[in-house]
Formats: sequence, structure tokens, C-alpha cells
Amino acid sequence: MINTRVLVRILLVQRLRKKLARKKRSCYVRQLFMTRNCNGELQLVKDLRDDPLYHFRYFRMTKDNFDFLLGSIKKDIAHKGTHARPISPLERLAITYLASGNSQVSLAMSYRVSPSSVCLIIRETLTAIIKTLQSTYLPQPTQETWTASEARYRLLWNFPHAVGAIDGKHIRVKLPPASGSLYYNYKGFYSIALLAIANADFQFQAVDIGAFGSESDEAGQFGIPQPKPVSATGPTLPHVILGDDAFPLQNHIMKPFKGNFLSQENTTFNYRLSRARMTAENSFGILAARWKIFHSVIEAALNLAKSIIMASVLLHNFLTSQSDFNNISADRVENGVMIEGSWRQTVLGDRGMINIPQQGSNNYSRNAAQVRDDFTEYFMSNEGRVGWQDAHVNAGR
Repeated sequence: MINTRVLVRILLVQRLRKKLARKKRSCYVRQLFMTRNCNGELQLVKDLRDDPLYHFRYFRMTKDNFDFLLGSIKKDIAHKGTHARPISPLERLAITYLASGNSQVSLAMSYRVSPSSVCLIIRETLTAIIKTLQSTYLPQPTQETWTASEARYRLLWNFPHAVGAIDGKHIRVKLPPASGSLYYNYKGFYSIALLAIANADFQFQAVDIGAFGSESDEAGQFGIPQPKPVSATGPTLPHVILGDDAFPLQNHIMKPFKGNFLSQENTTFNYRLSRARMTAENSFGILAARWKIFHSVIEAALNLAKSIIMASVLLHNFLTSQSDFNNISADRVENGVMIEGSWRQTVLGDRGMINIPQQGSNNYSRNAAQVRDDFTEYFMSNEGRVGWQDAHVNAGR
């Protein structure tokens, strides 16, 4: 019979052997990853800091903006030095793949980091970006927000009482596990709907990610200001959001008149609305042109895909608010002539963003039709007209 003391010793030796074996396995690192600092893409990231042009092409932002962003989220993405080869906050932000759109496996090979680490880094970095930027660059809209936006639409786009322009896209995603038909759209692919209201400066004021169907501000949940006179001597008009044919005509949502043989008045309204509403089209266009993750199907779990979209929107607002934002990338009007922005060449033929279908029915209330008629009448009045509108309208007839 085995002595109890001997049995205890045997068990202790076996436990020690298992512990040492586990420790030996946990210390194993592929040779590929051990050369990260000298052979990985991190060295390129460091070299790019001395080349402003290629830094912008690589990261889609200037070095100053990158450094500001890094400083803002550094404490949230820094890990304690518990690993022999810790991944720095600089490297973690560089690995986040919005700008390149590369697969996570491709990024893992480029930066010489394990695929599982890349996935974790992307999640943590996107979470930090959202946490840090959302309160400043996408706060809940207030009446003050809309009032400030109206002043910019009046100044830049000659559409008084417009507080925003609405648009939406289907963001294509790889089939989410167990998603059923929830994210399967009428075009025959899986997608996440992004509905957004843009301001006059190509920034997003409000977004809805993953919306199923359309919602309006008929109940005033957005806090849009009440109707008031458009000027000291002008008519009383409501504040409105500018849409296209995808959206229903409502008291607070204006859309173009439909038809091939419209009157001069209706055609003028359509021109004025289209000119001001292009802010939404440009906001989405610049977003897609900057972040190549939107140039093809996003291969990520559903929650991660939503984080990718939200972080991209926040970074878009952050970068377009900077003094070095290049307005040439957006459509602009010079002497009444429309000049297309450079983003249109970048996103030509993209498959990642698809226009949303019509939201709601073509039916509209008498009040909504009257609001549109009131704006039409104002744009034809001496006070509300702009000098070049007749020439543009007549040129297209």
C-alpha cells in the first residue's frame, strides 16, 4: 500500500509538471511576430511621420490630427507592460483598419501581430474613439444646434429655415451569424442601414445606425424649432429637413416636386432644394472616400460593424471640423456654377454603400403640400429669389 506522504509527493510533482508545461506553451511566440519592431509595418508608420503627404494618404489625416486623436484616447488603449513585446498605443491606433479597409488577417501579417490580437485591438480602439469623440462631435441635437445649422444653410446655400439634409445608405456586411432576415434587404444582400442628417458644412448632426424603416420628426422629438417669420417682412415658415424622393413629404421634411413637365415655380423650388440638399450627398461621399472600409463588404461581427460605422462618422466630423479640412473634396458653387468635389472620383463604382429605397409611401398631407407651396412662393418673391436661379432653371428646361 502506498504511503500517504509518498502519494502526496507524486501528486505535487505531477501538478508541477503540468504547470511548467502550460507556462512553456504560453511563452511560445511565432518567430514572425518576434520581429515586429524591426520588420513589421510599425517601422513604416514611424517613417511616415516625416512625410506629410504620404502620412495623409496612409492614415487619411494629418500628423497633427493623428497625434491629437492618439493623445485623446491613449489612456483608454494603453495596456500595462505585462508582455515581453507590448503593443504601443501608437501601433494600436495605426492597426485600426478604417483607412485601409484591409482584412484583419492582412493587418495581422503586415504588423506582425496575431489575428486574435488584431481583432481585440480594433474593438478596443473603436470603443475608445466613440467614447472620446461622441459628446463633442455628435452630441444630441438641441434647438440651439438646429438654429445654428439654419444660419449656415441660409448663408451658404440660400435656403432659409433649412436645418439639415437627410440621406441614407445600406452598408454592406458579411452575413451575421443567426441574424435571420433582420438585416437582409430587398436588394438581396445583408446590410446595416445608416440614416443621417447633415449640416451645411458636410458634418453629420444626427445618425441612426441599424434603423428598420423610417421615422420622422412629426412629434418634435428632435427639438426642431417652431415656425417663425423667415425675415422681418417675410412669411412665417416652419423649419425643415431637406430630402429627396427616398423620403416622404412631411411638415418638417421637404422633397422635390415630381414630374417631367413642371412649372417654372416648381422647377425653381426643385433647383433650390437640390442645391442645398447636396450637403447630405457630399457628407456621405466624403465619408466613403476617406474610409476605404466602405469600399467593399465589411467582414465583421454585427456589433463590431456598427462600431466601425459610428467611429467612422465621429472621425469624419472631427476631421471636417479642423482648419486644415480641404473643401475642394466637396462639391462647391463658384459664381453660381456647380463644381464637383474630388470625392466623386474616389468612390466611383463602390460596392460598399448602396442608396436606400423609398421610405414610406408617396402619400402626403395637405399641410405638408402647403408648406412646400409656401417655400416655392417665397423663392419666387423679390425677397426670396437669388440672382442666378432663373438662368439655371431655364438652362435645364
